[in-house]
Amino acid sequence: MIFSVVTPTFNRANKLHRVFNSINNQTLKKIDDKYIFEWIIIDDGSTDSTKELVKKWQKEVDWPIIYIKQENKGKAQALVKGIEITKGELTLIADSDDEFLPETFETFYNIWNSFSNKEKDKCSGIAVLCKDQFGNRVGCNFPKEGVVLLKESVFKWKNLPLGETWAAINSKNLKKYFVIPEEAKKLKFIPESFFWDKIAFNEINSFSYVINKVLRIYYKKEDDNISNNIRQKYPEGFLFESKWFVTKYLKIAWRYPKVYLKHIIKLIYFSWKVRNGAR
Repeated sequence: MIFSVVTPTFNRANKLHRVFNSINNQTLKKIDDKYIFEWIIIDDGSTDSTKELVKKWQKEVDWPIIYIKQENKGKAQALVKGIEITKGELTLIADSDDEFLPETFETFYNIWNSFSNKEKDKCSGIAVLCKDQFGNRVGCNFPKEGVVLLKESVFKWKNLPLGETWAAINSKNLKKYFVIPEEAKKLKFIPESFFWDKIAFNEINSFSYVINKVLRIYYKKEDDNISNNIRQKYPEGFLFESKWFVTKYLKIAWRYPKVYLKHIIKLIYFSWKVRNGAR
């Protein structure tokens, strides 16, 4: 098993077909007559026809679709559940309203398969670019391609207008670090950057493999996008992220002062937002 595609979803029966079709249309799905991927759907308490739709797909195709339904706990909790059961060497987090291009598996596989086992162990993932549903690039190119130290790509590049990016992530790291701290388990939303920062801070010898190739289609300006006004909806999650960064990652302040200062500002801002909301 090379790829695990993990999709958290909540009442997206009208859009989930984007991920299904993206997987079904891949140019590379089998090696030696065996499927090299699985699709794990974590239904975060949907009340629409998501379950019936997935059951229909499970009957239509012979590749593995794993469906798990849980009570509504938020996207981060759903991702944790999905990541826990992945079998693939690489994990692709595909939101329930995303699409990705037919050559996605083939592109990632060719790069991954070119690595030695030692290199695979040190590789945090393979990063690519995104475009929107209108064909427009989202953000700028990566400043360089190929092997890049993970801490550089995560911390140093934070100040670049990269916009939305995407990656096939080493499942080993996800299982180890995509864990919600006890004090945050009550939160309905935690920014995914919290987990990427955690990996980069702890896996100091890891590298990313970066290519300026568009593989993901990121849908913008849809009424039910989870990113719409996300900072206004869930200031507690952003407050938790910044507080964790400022208190846990103090020793990187000297090397990446702009990133550290940005989190101090966010800490002050979201502290005010939470207090103001509580009134």
